[in-house]
Amino acid sequence: MSQMMPKDDKEQSDDAAYFTRHSKAEYNTYRKIRSSENPQAGIDPENQISPDLSEEGVVLAEQKAEEFLSQFDPQKDILFFASSNEARALETANIYRKKAIEKGFKIMKPQKAGLDFAQQIGEGYIRVVRNLSLNNKNLLLQSLFNSDYQNQSVNWDALDPETRKKCDEVRALVREHDYGSFGPNFFHHSEKAQEIFPEIKSAKDLFDGQFKRLLKLAEFGLQKAREAGLEKKVKILAFGHENYMAYALEKYFQDHEIKNCETVSIEVKDSAVNLTRRGVLKTLDPNE
Repeated sequence: MSQMMPKDDKEQSDDAAYFTRHSKAEYNTYRKIRSSENPQAGIDPENQISPDLSEEGVVLAEQKAEEFLSQFDPQKDILFFASSNEARALETANIYRKKAIEKGFKIMKPQKAGLDFAQQIGEGYIRVVRNLSLNNKNLLLQSLFNSDYQNQSVNWDALDPETRKKCDEVRALVREHDYGSFGPNFFHHSEKAQEIFPEIKSAKDLFDGQFKRLLKLAEFGLQKAREAGLEKKVKILAFGHENYMAYALEKYFQDHEIKNCETVSIEVKDSAVNLTRRGVLKTLDPNE
């Protein structure tokens, strides 16, 4: 089972943050953009197609939410929800939020959701965080790492010949060693692809930037929770994407995969950062 379970009562009593990858999705907004007259556009976070989770994704999120929340106690713990600005992450977060309400948990409401789209999905209880978001300015480049690339209905006629040629070069890299899905393909091929499209951020780039900022964000949030002096312990539940997790997971756990609705815990104690994944704990060097 990919979710973490508490090791003992002492560990369970601490404030902690948890990162969960979104559930299985249709990527409807991505499909719409790729087939448009501007297939290299990015997402407008306020103009997305929702719902985006597949039927299977909804069921998976409900099951995993039940498993995940069972490790907490509504009498001792209070929850704070944060998410990427993309529909599939927000919808996953909202399923967990609704399950938490069913179980009697109190949910901390942020001063603002940070996005009208998020306000609509989560009733203002899910805070959009930039460091959890992908912020892709060119969705076509991300799609080059997908194994089902040929079924993505890209409007090739809208691309200039040079861009089309570069896309073919990246696809040749992926076809030569196709690891079966976006995540591992991105992990293994993004640095080479960056030589063709310099605007692509590699898995290593995302680790050096976004992942490390995510750890700082968790540290800041947990510190603020402690300063608030709440009677209950704060659990920050953050929902996002595999892109910026892959390199870190390989670095610390020697396995870059993070499945849909899989969770990694983040705890900060005495300036040290502890990551727990699939029952394995790793302490990160704060000076790395």
